[in-house]
Amino acid sequence: MLSFDFFYDIRFWVLLFAVAIIYRFSAVNRIAKTVVLLFSSILMILALPKFNLASFTFLLAIGLLTYSVGYQLNRCDLSKGTRKKTIISFGGILFLILCLAFFKYRFFQSAVVEHLFPKSLAPTDYIFIIGISYISFKMIHFLIEAYKQQLKNLSLTNFVSYLFFFPAFISGPINRYNHFSEQLAVTRAENWRGDLGTGIERIIHGLFKKVVLAAICFPYAIVNIAKSPSEMNVNEVVLGLYAYTVYIYFDFSGYSDLAIGSARIMGIELPENFNNPFLKPNIQQLWASWHMSLTRWLTDYIYWPLSKKLREAEYFRKKPIVLSNISIIMTFIICGMWHGEPLNFVVWGLYHGLGLAILNVYQKQKRRIRDQRIKKYFLSKYSKWVGVVCTFNFFVLGILLFSFDMNSIRTLLVRMF
Repeated sequence: MLSFDFFYDIRFWVLLFAVAIIYRFSAVNRIAKTVVLLFSSILMILALPKFNLASFTFLLAIGLLTYSVGYQLNRCDLSKGTRKKTIISFGGILFLILCLAFFKYRFFQSAVVEHLFPKSLAPTDYIFIIGISYISFKMIHFLIEAYKQQLKNLSLTNFVSYLFFFPAFISGPINRYNHFSEQLAVTRAENWRGDLGTGIERIIHGLFKKVVLAAICFPYAIVNIAKSPSEMNVNEVVLGLYAYTVYIYFDFSGYSDLAIGSARIMGIELPENFNNPFLKPNIQQLWASWHMSLTRWLTDYIYWPLSKKLREAEYFRKKPIVLSNISIIMTFIICGMWHGEPLNFVVWGLYHGLGLAILNVYQKQKRRIRDQRIKKYFLSKYSKWVGVVCTFNFFVLGILLFSFDMNSIRTLLVRMF
């Protein structure tokens, strides 16, 4: 069976342009257009190494269950069965979270497998499905918007195409159902030359970032230093952290460029994912410009619901900064948990949550300043660039928490300080 890596193999690009041509020519018929996109996406993701028919079947089954629940939630009478509707939506979201946890967390998977199928798997066996993190967030988004009855152009083919759209399948960007389905509803093949030019330009940028710039940085990254943490000196750690930070940016933003460019060739717009994050003067603006589709998802579906719930308590209504900071910290702890199982990811999320919370307090105090000289400084370019430098270095230090387990981090910090 044909197997290739996305964006790195010439066969991917040949098939992408073939699919784009067929998809564009089928645009005069909405049904044919959707069917072409659906089957081409399925065939493309089945060509991914380590992604097989069993993985696809499982994701499809979960997707069909999600669609059936979302379909009922989206069409039910708002004036009736509110409690039942809430229970169903909560149950569906909890089920998706448990599925995600099963494939993300080795200890959880081992506990479930050993309980249900004792001795069926070796201790070293671990089941993981490519794309599970992003497809789970798409399905959770779908159920929440269905609960709000905000879904449009609802159809099973649109939904499955949305889940398995191959340019964004592996690592996003996390697009939204309504925006995607609206583009499928267009039956005119307009602006194909503009889309082709924009898409190819974006692909070239992405390839340059990943193949050239990221490749230059990677050998110096801290994760590639051929020493144990106890043997690294301060210079190696500092250079390694900066190199790894820049590598992650070029690699991930390059991937996003490739996904966005590939989709654009087909006439589909994906959301932007990066906007010069390392040129932002504070950590809030950095996160608003880094992995933007994930940040927006976390804001919409964790931060705001949590803030709304906390606001029901009189204490938090009187202390909006405390309310906001608790919501921010919890949101980023969940963000850390989503990135992986080890404790260091939770600490990384806590680190950024606390940084944003401190910024919240700082900005509140900053607004109280009346000294015109200080206010003039805050509006100057010098203040902006001081903020840029401090923010970037704050983010770089966080990469240490992202890169190593807690024991290694402890060892490195002792050596550095």
